[in-house]
Parts: sequence; structure tokens; C-alpha cells
Amino acid sequence: MGAIEKNILRQIKRSGEPIPDRIANKPRLFAGGELFIAAFYDLDSERLPAFQGCSPIPWSAIHTYAVAHDMTGELYEDLLYHIRALDNAFMKHMQGRQKQQQGTGNGDAARPRTPPRRRG
Repeated sequence: MGAIEKNILRQIKRSGEPIPDRIANKPRLFAGGELFIAAFYDLDSERLPAFQGCSPIPWSAIHTYAVAHDMTGELYEDLLYHIRALDNAFMKHMQGRQKQQQGTGNGDAARPRTPPRRRG
């Protein structure tokens, strides 16, 4: 548990409030999972531009990352598997956010722009 979480839990304990769901049900990484999370964050910048939402991380970017970090054999296969799984979950999350923004009128794409009024 990180210092920020410890501080939040200490404050919650003092106030008598329930523990937030994001802390009580936080995801747990398996041993060695940090390697794949770090790779995912590094590869996130390799996405190609997309008109709406985001595009998946290209296979070529994952392959280049693996080669640059001397990942071969089973580790290479694990990297491909975990990056794809993380990327699919991320894209699903982003699609949900985009739909939510469009539904509430908070997204720029859902709001047409009107030209400024002319005076005179």
C-alpha cells in the first residue's frame, strides 16, 4: 500500500466514513506484473491517431519494445498477451467514457459549434 492510500485510510478512520470502493476493491498485481504495467505505459504513446476514441497499440510497437528489451521466448509471448489484455481493457474503458460524455453533452464531439454573431 502506498503512502497516499495510507494517508487516506488514516483520515477515513478518524472521520468514521466507509472505505471508498476504489481502495477497498483495488486490483492486485501478480508477482512480476509490474514489468507488463511499465511496458503498457511505455507503449501507450505508440497509438496511432484515431478520429474517435483511441486506436490499439500496434503489434509492431510491442515487437520493437520486446526486441529492445531482449524479451524472447515465453517472456515475449507473455508480453504480447498482457499488453493486448491491458490494451483491450483500456480501450473498452475509454469507449465507455466517450459514450458517457456524449450522453451527458459534456463531450466536444457531441456539441456542435455555432459561428459567432455578426454585429452591425
